[in-house]
Amino acid sequence: MIVGWCTVLAIILWGLVIDRGIVAWLNRRCDQPFRDATDFLFSGILPALAIAGGAATVLGAFHGLRWEIVLPIVAVSMIWRWRDLLAVLRELGSLFRKIAAETRSGNPVPVLAALTCTVLCYVWSVQALFPSGVADVWVFHIPLANSIIEHAGFVSPQIDHPFYGNIPLFFNLLFALVMMVSGHWTGAAIMNIAIFFGFLFLLSSCASRWRACGFFLVAALMLSTSFFKGSVGEPMTDLARSCFSVAAVLFLWRYLETRRPAELFHCALVLGGAVGGKYTELQMVGLIGLALMPTLLKGRVSLPLFLSCLCAFLAVAGYWYAKNLIVLGNPIYPFMFGHSGLTDAWMADYMLELGRAFDPANRHFVTNLATLQGWRDFLHILYNWFLAGKPNAFVALALILAGLAVAFRRIAFLAAITAAMFVIWYTVMFNHIRWATPAYLLFFSTGFIGASLVRERLDQWLDRQVLPRMAPLTKIASSPVCMIASPVIIGVLAGGLWLSQWYRVGGSDMDPGKAKDFDVVLGMISVDKYMESHREAYFMYRYIAEHDLRTVFQPFDTANTLLSTAYNDGRDGGWQLPRYVLPAPGSDIDAFIRDNHIGYFILPPDAGSAFLAERIGEDKILLANSVIAHMMPRSSLILTDRFGWKLYRFDADRAS
Repeated sequence: MIVGWCTVLAIILWGLVIDRGIVAWLNRRCDQPFRDATDFLFSGILPALAIAGGAATVLGAFHGLRWEIVLPIVAVSMIWRWRDLLAVLRELGSLFRKIAAETRSGNPVPVLAALTCTVLCYVWSVQALFPSGVADVWVFHIPLANSIIEHAGFVSPQIDHPFYGNIPLFFNLLFALVMMVSGHWTGAAIMNIAIFFGFLFLLSSCASRWRACGFFLVAALMLSTSFFKGSVGEPMTDLARSCFSVAAVLFLWRYLETRRPAELFHCALVLGGAVGGKYTELQMVGLIGLALMPTLLKGRVSLPLFLSCLCAFLAVAGYWYAKNLIVLGNPIYPFMFGHSGLTDAWMADYMLELGRAFDPANRHFVTNLATLQGWRDFLHILYNWFLAGKPNAFVALALILAGLAVAFRRIAFLAAITAAMFVIWYTVMFNHIRWATPAYLLFFSTGFIGASLVRERLDQWLDRQVLPRMAPLTKIASSPVCMIASPVIIGVLAGGLWLSQWYRVGGSDMDPGKAKDFDVVLGMISVDKYMESHREAYFMYRYIAEHDLRTVFQPFDTANTLLSTAYNDGRDGGWQLPRYVLPAPGSDIDAFIRDNHIGYFILPPDAGSAFLAERIGEDKILLANSVIAHMMPRSSLILTDRFGWKLYRFDADRAS
């Protein structure tokens, strides 16, 4: 984990050094090229990662992602930009000195914000140790990153699947950059944590003053529900590409506010990362283009700046589309222009899956907004999925309305893009709520911008009325007694929290089933013990590996072999038969069992559910059940876990 964080920070540092030189050149005609050092550090993390990803894309295209190539390039570029390197390091030191100075002067907010970031980083890093239960992580994202490492770059297809092996892979490339060093899938999770922190810092830096206070408002808006924080340490690309996509909108807003060319350049960089990560973010190119159109038509964007932004966008995103166009004849393969390597039936099934709700219970909603019922259903979904039971969402909505009231022109386009993204999601991508992540993220971001605009309007009143009355408290907070007492109080509270948690779960006689993920963070229970009692299949798959059981028939888990490997520290003992290995209809089941050396099988409690039948296929479920029904009379139950999963031993020689 520490190696992974060191790698991520090194990647960000390199990107910041390169970005600083670009920003200074683009803003050379501005009175103030940098708003200030803190703003550059906070707003530059995502552009830095985009620059690093763009450079890695170029190397990967020529199979140059090897340490003997990467390290000399990094070293030479750091020496070449040594002034920018020293400037970035000085700015980091200045940030820490500023936090210390604010603390000594009686303002505890900056140091509390830094402490909060440290705690969140630690908590998410520990939670990243939990192997993901999402099958896509092990079927696609981690194998794609490992394939990039194995080939020192890109091949076509990247994995053994014509569709998933040819999709845009920008974020899988970022995962690979960390996993090259750490050698473990948690490197991908750490990269996702860094991306989310980079977005939080960017958003808080959009406030003209009191950025530390702004960070707490950002945290309160976005982290008080599990919609975002539950995905932070997950090696998936959804939250990462959403952060890049919304960051592009924020940089555009900053450009319209300040007219600094570097803001538009940053917009192009992170938009390239978003589009290079998923086809769906092509929608953002159109939305940002529409928002920028009045400025372009008025000639306020110079041709050199426009060309610089276009080159930045293409450098980050262009490879994936150019490669598909050249190799497969379709830049957005396999949509619209042809799907070589995929059958028409597969594409029809896939398009049907994309165009309808994942959960059958939601398929009655009308997504055609040309009808009155469509609008009723749309508003129903917006309220019940994104507002109901979420006080922070109502706060964000109120802040957006307040921002529109005090500075309509400055926030209207953010509100319009938010509304447009929700409409596009509902009418085009109403498959799962996770596809609405960019829209929901922009919704909260717009709420924060609204709060910033309201605060700007109240600045004079706050300076005249509020701050003078806080002066006595400032003197008390800056006194030597408080400076000593504060860490003592924090230590006592932390110790009290630990003890209360210890007694809540029963001390040394802790029941793992009562433990929470926070207990793992506090060191009260190991990751393995927690996972065994809270994650389906984890205990079962660990048991199978520890006892080297062969071969286990498990046709009801779409990622059984991959999860079995992930749950056993990457070891693949071939314990389980891949779930797609089934007998042909009407064939000899005894021969199938004998040929595949099946000695065990697993029966989950939802084996007969309609949802599982739809995901796996009713015909395959029927075949699987026929095999199990054939083995059951000659089988004995050897294990049942707390989720109701049952492991049976099959005795082929026992009479039925």
